[in-house]
Amino acid sequence: MTKTVTESDLVLPALRALLQAEEVGLSTSDLMGVLREAMKPAGEDLEPLEGRNDDKFSQKVRNLKSHDRLERDDLAIYVDRKYYITEIGKDFVEKFGGVDENFSQQGFSEAEKKKALTPTKPLVFVEEGNLESVNAKVRLRSQRLRQYAMSYYSNDDGTISCEACGFEGTSCYGDGAKGLIEIHHKKPIAVAGSSKKPLREAVADVVPLCPNCHRMVHRRPGEVMSIEELQETIVNS
Repeated sequence: MTKTVTESDLVLPALRALLQAEEVGLSTSDLMGVLREAMKPAGEDLEPLEGRNDDKFSQKVRNLKSHDRLERDDLAIYVDRKYYITEIGKDFVEKFGGVDENFSQQGFSEAEKKKALTPTKPLVFVEEGNLESVNAKVRLRSQRLRQYAMSYYSNDDGTISCEACGFEGTSCYGDGAKGLIEIHHKKPIAVAGSSKKPLREAVADVVPLCPNCHRMVHRRPGEVMSIEELQETIVNS
């Protein structure tokens, strides 16, 4: 008998897709295509719904929004008709990747899976302050600026070097790491406040940093290290 897909079965694949599309987000329609490819529904899930163009699988994907399945545990936010993964969502993928599939194969019930794969309350509490609506707006602005900055700081061959240490992904990991970089705001948005600038001006407020350098500048709680200060800490081998 073909196993039907449950709503909980969709959570991890959806979050993995959102992680891949972190900067641009995904609409429900986008998720529908990605999840259909990932889950390969069959049997009952392909049965059409009466009077609609959807099948049962499509309806389950739509239920992620109608039931707020990703939002109620702060795994993702939904802004301007698109999902964007949160830090809690990223943590969820890291902790539970593969576990959901194993639970299904071992015959755990939907209720048991939901209980086991729900972020703990302390985790939600710690991260809640980062999910206010003002930060959602910041995320959207950062996405546009990041896309522009990636193009602005890229070399002709698409590579981008860290402003602090000079690391460039392909030099270590090959072509698969081309563009391996993060965009850092020199002055945190929380401190700078809201602003409206043309992208050509706003790009001067950000710099490309490799993941290690980006974490280093934010390592001291409540402070952001300047690029110059960071460069002084780098030990050349």
